Amino acid sequence: MNLQITVPCFIALIAFFIADENSNLIQSIYSSSLKFGNRKSVESRLAQIGKSKPVDFENFRISQLAYIVTCVGFATVAFTLTLISIGLFLLLITSIPLLILAFTERNLTKRVSDRKKEIESEFPAIVEMLTLAVGAGESPASALKRITQRADGHLSRELAQVVSDVESGTSFGSSLDEMSRRLNSDSLRRFVDSLIISISRGTSLVDTLTHTANESRNQERVRLLTAAGKSEISMMIPVVFLILPISILFALYPSLTNLNLFSN
Repeated sequence: MNLQITVPCFIALIAFFIADENSNLIQSIYSSSLKFGNRKSVESRLAQIGKSKPVDFENFRISQLAYIVTCVGFATVAFTLTLISIGLFLLLITSIPLLILAFTERNLTKRVSDRKKEIESEFPAIVEMLTLAVGAGESPASALKRITQRADGHLSRELAQVVSDVESGTSFGSSLDEMSRRLNSDSLRRFVDSLIISISRGTSLVDTLTHTANESRNQERVRLLTAAGKSEISMMIPVVFLILPISILFALYPSLTNLNLFSN
């Protein structure tokens, strides 16, 4: 019965695409996918993971469409082979796009959060290296260039982009400010603001960087202690709800058995 439904629909779909010589339908679907949702929010999150070009947003939407088409194709094949009923098939083809969109958006948000945590964990070491380089007599721009040539990580790649912007003619302060806005990190934002103010006012960069390094180390220590506290609470869950009840059961079982023997 499914073949009698799916085969004519499949032939009609092929005929429709053949008749659409200029690919107007595909272009319409592609244009609609680019307008779907909050584009600024997606572009902002993509920029935070190092994908700030317009083509990156288009690739993200194309990947979403590819996932949807693939999953709907598998559901169609399963319906054709009578593996699923028509009701389940209709439910799948209506829910699959929503689920994939929600999953990809959530995955993008998680990638942004993970990258932000890695950047903040790399930040104290980068600031300490910058403090040593500036204290040795190098300028902030040349110190950053030296660090990016030797360090590895997300933050060093972002600083390499800052060095590239400075070498192309952008001012040092503007490049740093753009990086801090793109990464959306509070600690990095405070560091950039203090560095720009120190450069503009002519105050000691070494003192500013030393204070920033100590502050970043303290923040990293607080973050680790907070994470350790949450892990400790998570470790108590199996103890309270699994090990403790089993221990109580082992302790009470002999007594309950004897009471049953006396009652009998």
